[in-house]
Amino acid sequence: MVSVRVMELRDVPVAVRLHRLNLPTGFFVELGDHFLERYYRTFLTSPAAVALIAEVDGSPAGFLVGSLDEVVHHHHMLQLERWRLARAGVMSLLVRPELTMRFVRTRARRYAKGIRRSNAGTNTDQEARFRTGVLSHVVVEEHTRRAGVGALLVERFAAIARLHGTRRLRLYTSYDNEPAKKFYERLHWESQENQADMDGKLWTPFTLDLE
Repeated sequence: MVSVRVMELRDVPVAVRLHRLNLPTGFFVELGDHFLERYYRTFLTSPAAVALIAEVDGSPAGFLVGSLDEVVHHHHMLQLERWRLARAGVMSLLVRPELTMRFVRTRARRYAKGIRRSNAGTNTDQEARFRTGVLSHVVVEEHTRRAGVGALLVERFAAIARLHGTRRLRLYTSYDNEPAKKFYERLHWESQENQADMDGKLWTPFTLDLE
């Protein structure tokens, strides 16, 4: 039997393990498990985030994290969590000099701009702007993928977002990950034009309108 519940602090190591096993590449993974743990905690503390755990017969089988309002969640991360994230990131970079150089070359300026914008404040008037949420990560244990775990997590996230007044959801999947793209298409998400990230990797955005 598949069930979904809210992620708790005790579930963070499960999320980190599943992330590392199923999403083994990427800057956050290279920063190490301690940084990943701190990163996933932000979804537990943010007022605009959702963090879900799926269980099959009582055992963790997958998770999903995302935001109901990307502006508010981003502001939360930069204003209330940035020093914890920065401390974890710096500790990782100190023992990874090659990663440090890549950070300086591809990310440092962008992160600094984001902090400056956050310090200037954000408009949280829900009536004045189009609220967009982001499905950040959804990961399912390989042996339970045919049980509908991933679809249940995504559908539950969309239902929560709709109840909170989110008008559109967005996600990104690797442009060459055809199984993932077909998965989201079956759930009525619409693909958009490919985009490249800071490392030059191509991603396919998907959107889901909730109105």
